[in-house]
Amino acid sequence: MGDNGMQWTLGYLLPVGFFLLGWSGMEPERARRAAVYGVLVLALATVGYFATGFAFHLGGAAVFSDRPGLEALDSIWSPLDRVRGLGWGVIGLKGFFLGSPAEASQILALFMAYLPMVATAVLIPMLALFGRAGGGWVALVGLATAAFVFPLAACWVWGGGWLASLGQTLARGHGTVDYAGSGVVYLLGGMVAWGGLLALGRTPPQEGPAEMPPAHFPLLANLGALLAAVGWLGWSLNVPLHAEGARLDAGAMAVNGLLAIAGATLTALLYCWLALGHGDPLMGARGAAGGLVAISAGAPFLPPWAALVVGGVAGLLVPLGVYLVDRVLRLADGSAAVATAVLPGLWGLLAVALFADGRWGQGWNGVGAEVYRTVIGQGVSGFFVAPGFLGDGPGQMIAQVAGIVVIGLLGFLGGWIGMALAHGRRGQREC
Repeated sequence: MGDNGMQWTLGYLLPVGFFLLGWSGMEPERARRAAVYGVLVLALATVGYFATGFAFHLGGAAVFSDRPGLEALDSIWSPLDRVRGLGWGVIGLKGFFLGSPAEASQILALFMAYLPMVATAVLIPMLALFGRAGGGWVALVGLATAAFVFPLAACWVWGGGWLASLGQTLARGHGTVDYAGSGVVYLLGGMVAWGGLLALGRTPPQEGPAEMPPAHFPLLANLGALLAAVGWLGWSLNVPLHAEGARLDAGAMAVNGLLAIAGATLTALLYCWLALGHGDPLMGARGAAGGLVAISAGAPFLPPWAALVVGGVAGLLVPLGVYLVDRVLRLADGSAAVATAVLPGLWGLLAVALFADGRWGQGWNGVGAEVYRTVIGQGVSGFFVAPGFLGDGPGQMIAQVAGIVVIGLLGFLGGWIGMALAHGRRGQREC
């Protein structure tokens, strides 16, 4: 993390933006009730991350980071290394309830820095599931996501865990690379929503031609996309703990983020014009959010042209995902949380292995700080690298696919189990 307090604060606009974006597609009565439960879910998420989530996520921060003030976070459990968990860490074991000795200012600041990502990961399934299941059960799923599901994924990728270490343990690229949460936040949250919606059952087939979902609050959709973009820039430019030690360029990161959002907006609106004959404000905003989701994994590592391509593809995936979820799978996701998070998140993780050009990311996850693949100064690399570098697409792709499979299954099972319990209880009451 950097020292810029304003950037640190701007990160909290990210969950606000996604909440407004999901809220804008809800019917007025459902939106009114969702506003109440949204506040409840965020409060529970904060408590859950405070109680156990932070420890599970960053209980081993001192194992992979030399930052002063984190010495108390020195324990990460591993089935293969009982002493320090180096290489195959599964879950952190220090920092529960942020109690002593975890009260150091650096540790408290670390908690506050990652809390916006927790809130975003929790809001995605909350927006999708609210209205299909009881608000109390949705709140409990949010609590479980913040206290256990998100922290596990974050430990594995951002907390020195085994997915981050694949580059060292199995020589698979730089390990799973996910700078700002394409997988840890968005794919995970979207899969929790997908699993929960599937457990609740499909809706009856819809008659007639497919139509764009209604935009009940179109201005809020655009405001949400804008706030999410500002929040993403604030959080990303304030380099998080898991990125410390790697060479990054803040300017390139910001440019890539904006290009991806722009490209996704254009292709989403182009889809609307081709399908409807006019632009759709809600789909345009959701397309922009899809671009943000997709670029989050590789923003520091891609050349600008690739960031534009990543965003453009994501902008097409969102409306196609809406059709797939609503008409083919019949899961009735009125907030489009699954379409906005799952497909763009998956694409963003894969894009790292395709387009990372080797110019940045030296030392990422402890790999190649000076030399990588015999080339001095080479960083995270995919199939299409800059001149003078050696491609590492196959190795990096294996690491990215491993992250997709593991994070996707974790999120899906978390959502399915929670909503299956809720559906079972409701069925018992009806009997």
